[in-house]
Amino acid sequence: MPTGHSPAATGGGEQEALLMDSVYTDIGQARKAVEEHLARDCAWVDLTGVLLVVSELVTNAQRHARGKWQLRVQAGPYRVRVEVTDSVPLPPRWRPGKLDGSGGWGLRIVEQCADTLEVLTSARGKTMRAQWLHPDRSGPSLA
Repeated sequence: MPTGHSPAATGGGEQEALLMDSVYTDIGQARKAVEEHLARDCAWVDLTGVLLVVSELVTNAQRHARGKWQLRVQAGPYRVRVEVTDSVPLPPRWRPGKLDGSGGWGLRIVEQCADTLEVLTSARGKTMRAQWLHPDRSGPSLA
C-alpha cells in the first residue's frame, strides 16, 4: 500500500484496486470510497453486502489488532475482492454471538454476505479476504 495515500485507485485493467489505510481513513470514509468505487465499476455486486463486510472486517481489525489496518478492494467484471490486513498474525477467534452488545457476530455476518471468506496469515500479520463472484461466473480464470 502506498504510504500517505488514501483512498487511491490503481490498475486500469480488469482488476482495478482501491487502497486505504487506518492512518488516513476511518471506517465511514472507507465505506463511502468503496461504495463510490463499486457503484461505478461493479453494478452486478450486492453493494449493501459488500459495505457490511467492509464495516465488519475493518471494525474487527480496529478492535482486535490495535487499530492499524489496510483495506484493498479489487473490482472487475467477474469478481469483487475485499481484503483487510492488520499486524496481528493470529487468525480470528470464532466465538458465540451475544445479544448484550459484546460482539461475536462479525465473522458470521461476513460469511453470510460474501461468496467466500479466507484468512491468510504470515509472520507480519493476517489478511481477511472476502470475495463475490459474478452470478454468470463464465468469465476468465479468477485466480
